[in-house]
Amino acid sequence: MAVDESLAPGGAAPPPSSPRFRARAWGVTAVLVLSSVVVFLDKALLGLVAKPMSAELGMSAAGFGSLGSASYVLFGVTCVAVSFAAQRVSPRWVLLVCGLLWAAGQVPAVVAATGGMLYASRILVGAAEGPANPLAMTVLYSWFPNERRGLPQALYTAGAAVAKIALAPVLTLIIIGFGWRAGFLTVGALALAWSLLWLATGRQGPYGAAPARGDRPRPGDPARVPWHRALLNRTFIGCFVAYFAQNALAAIIFTWLPSYFENALGFSPEAAGALFGLPSALGIVALVASGAVTDRLLRRGVTSRKARGLLGGACLTGAGILLTCLPLIHTPLPAIALLMLGYGISVTVNTFANPAVAELVPPAQRAGILGVFAGLSVTAGIASPVITGRLLDLAATPEAGYTTAFLLSGILLAVAGALFALLVHPERDRHDPTRSAHVPA
Repeated sequence: MAVDESLAPGGAAPPPSSPRFRARAWGVTAVLVLSSVVVFLDKALLGLVAKPMSAELGMSAAGFGSLGSASYVLFGVTCVAVSFAAQRVSPRWVLLVCGLLWAAGQVPAVVAATGGMLYASRILVGAAEGPANPLAMTVLYSWFPNERRGLPQALYTAGAAVAKIALAPVLTLIIIGFGWRAGFLTVGALALAWSLLWLATGRQGPYGAAPARGDRPRPGDPARVPWHRALLNRTFIGCFVAYFAQNALAAIIFTWLPSYFENALGFSPEAAGALFGLPSALGIVALVASGAVTDRLLRRGVTSRKARGLLGGACLTGAGILLTCLPLIHTPLPAIALLMLGYGISVTVNTFANPAVAELVPPAQRAGILGVFAGLSVTAGIASPVITGRLLDLAATPEAGYTTAFLLSGILLAVAGALFALLVHPERDRHDPTRSAHVPA
């Protein structure tokens, strides 16, 4: 495995071809996957406590939907701001602070006597979770070259599915046995445990860039790309549209899926918690397969345009078409199967879009561009839970409200997938040292 980017100074990492290096790279990947598990378990938590919490606090569907949106109020702002800060401060330490805030942010929910305290909890935790994805990607990509990032990215994204399949049922039993506040306490404890693990193991790899200490690039660093060029090109726009569409669907899934299983399909709370991870079960298979296939194609010389742009667009369009068929299904098992296929395939956009965006700039700017990308895309999560709540309040039946929301999500995904295939071309839009060496930072 040849190093094609500047090694981080200090020589802390062993040679990239050594077994020790590979073990260390996959070890850091494993800890980052655990961070994804904690973050997405927190997102899933709100859906699991929806019924008992809404009953105790007297929340309407629209009111609960706005609570789901509260997590995204500062999410995008902190995502962008902290990711740019991580270009000057080690992502290791920034991620540690985020993890501690994930834990502390659960406290207002545990002691909440009013809806206002719950909003405060969701806003604080959302602000801390905002930078998690781009910072984790920055560290993850620093351990792998471009043609080997698909599988690690897939495993990181699969952490959300692990949270829902393996831990959501356990969390459901805790909520049923000890009350909805115990769910927040459990997630806070897991966040604290992860923070201590990251403190002991988290490191930046040699395919990244050391944090800049001043405004000028260091001698020998790759040329920096002007931000207007990095952000206003067709690849970035295509990735943004696709990620926005998938984030809109994901926010609906995290906020409303257990309620959909209970109120529309007639399952018990215990069964709804157990079923919560089903749409992501196929997602794990799809993620790992797409990541492995993409990496294999790139190593064989296939262009990123084909391996990421066209393949990713086809997957997202197919997922959208499947979801648009959901209103035609009126029995539980086929409806769950169709939702599994549509949502499971849609999450593969992470495998294609994040590495494509990372290609556009040199390592020193990677945290910044991934932060802007995630911060802009996640704004979909502010609107979609509220819109779904309004659709439910206005629908004649719960099933009609949910299927309308999934229909609209499917249309959005299908259109976004077509645009992704049309626009994403990293070879055309990526950083080119010969072209941009004269451009000031």
